[in-house]
Amino acid sequence: MHYAFPEIRTIDDVLPHISGREEFIVAERDFGTVINYVVAMADTFNMDSADDIGGAMRRECRGLIFDADGNLMSRPFHKFFNVNEREETQTHVLALDLMFDHVIMEKMDGSMIRPILVDGYLRLATKMGVTNVAMQAEAWLAAQDPSLKDWLRQCVEDSVTPIFEWISPFNQIVLAYEEADLVYLGTRDNVTGAYVMDTSCPFPTVPQYGSLELGLNDYMYIARKQESREGDIIRFADGHMLKIKNDWYVRIHKTIDRITFDRNIVNLIINEEVDDVMPMLPVVQANRVRNFEIRFWEAFKQKENQLYGLRISAQQSYEDDRKRIALEMVPTLENKTDAQCVFRMLDGSNIRELLLQHIEKNISSNTKWDACAKWMGMQ
Repeated sequence: MHYAFPEIRTIDDVLPHISGREEFIVAERDFGTVINYVVAMADTFNMDSADDIGGAMRRECRGLIFDADGNLMSRPFHKFFNVNEREETQTHVLALDLMFDHVIMEKMDGSMIRPILVDGYLRLATKMGVTNVAMQAEAWLAAQDPSLKDWLRQCVEDSVTPIFEWISPFNQIVLAYEEADLVYLGTRDNVTGAYVMDTSCPFPTVPQYGSLELGLNDYMYIARKQESREGDIIRFADGHMLKIKNDWYVRIHKTIDRITFDRNIVNLIINEEVDDVMPMLPVVQANRVRNFEIRFWEAFKQKENQLYGLRISAQQSYEDDRKRIALEMVPTLENKTDAQCVFRMLDGSNIRELLLQHIEKNISSNTKWDACAKWMGMQ
């Protein structure tokens, strides 16, 4: 849906449209306030029509930054969607849109970065402000020609937001970039939201591939078969955009999501699925999984030996007398889980199976796994 981007001057222009919506966060920072969405509900970004100011304003809440007085400091990309993700981006709906001026741009695989001024100092920020990732980019920028900072500062003082993708070997999402860089994606007017590609920008510009010559379905068929790239952005002259991600990237990204938390790696390990995901992981993530797997089995064996020792002690010192074990042995154990395991072993449970069952029951949440990992000696 093509609509006029709403004007934003102060935080009061935005707050009424996200009031009562828990999917948005209004985060106070030293320099001001960040408004960002943290989860997308079914209706979060719905628009009833091109005149739906509430829906349009919610689509702007992807890292808006306001100063201490509530004035808009920085306006990054509005929320836009994948082809076929929503009714308004179905290929049959887009057929007419693609008759208008547009350009195909590389979809970079990094983190969005934009400059802001904090107490007169030029800082870089992600969607949530000056984060660890933003400070990586700041360290890189400090080693570059000072004219780059001068250009960024001038943009901020002109009330426009130049938007970049921070790519780095140390900020790998899926693609492994050999060198760090800030890649220029475009500039937005803070008030109107209008997009331009500033030809004076001294940073490298995102690769562009002209306009769509094939039909959209034909182009998507070809684009989605490509590997070693995330996909494309189709940007129209009025600033509206579409995303096309290729199948290779989506498959690997989903695999990486599966190993975001340690408990998910444990799930792969105990279900013997590690070898299935390893070929789809970048080197950094693959090494992390393998190193974790080694630590896991070392801790597992150590715990297994400890439980075996408790079983022998129950037999030799207490002659498997449950009452004596409960009164004399259990109080000496470090935690109640060890005690539960002792009694289950008395019932004939296999130590290895007992341990695996306990681990499987405790990977449903990060909190449970943290406690289980501590019990196993992994923390």
